[in-house]
Amino acid sequence: MADVLLWTFVILGFYVIIIAYWVGAVGLAPGLVERSCERFGKSPWKSFFIGLGMGVPLIGIGLLIANGGAPFIKIFGILIVLLVFLLGLCGSAGLCLRIGKGLVHPLDEAQPWLRVKRGGIVLGLMIIFPVLGWLFVFPVAILTGVGAAFLGWRDSKKVSDE
Repeated sequence: MADVLLWTFVILGFYVIIIAYWVGAVGLAPGLVERSCERFGKSPWKSFFIGLGMGVPLIGIGLLIANGGAPFIKIFGILIVLLVFLLGLCGSAGLCLRIGKGLVHPLDEAQPWLRVKRGGIVLGLMIIFPVLGWLFVFPVAILTGVGAAFLGWRDSKKVSDE
């Protein structure tokens, strides 16, 4: 019985924390999340393949660095992996916004972060679904988020240069 409660609270905690990161991302970087949302609407496959091309090698390099050398070097490797994951969460907040825009509510104009919260609840439920969510939805959401965040950041650079 204790094991069931342990895993229930671990999954529930993961669910709540990941939604908090998505809502925090829209609070701290609303422009990046909006541009990521536009990327999910225009070119989700491009975002996925760019995220795959950037995220997997960076995570691999980070894990290689984290598995060897002095403790300072290990911390640097772990930091690389966590930053890629954080970038993926910021970008996937755009996916939450995209989902939330389809779930219209009258308060959306007054409180736009509610769209991200509603979309995050839906995406979070998809992620915690056993096997399919863990092994497919979560990695795809994070990798696509990395690509969408990178493209959104790049788009903001183009606008500021012009």
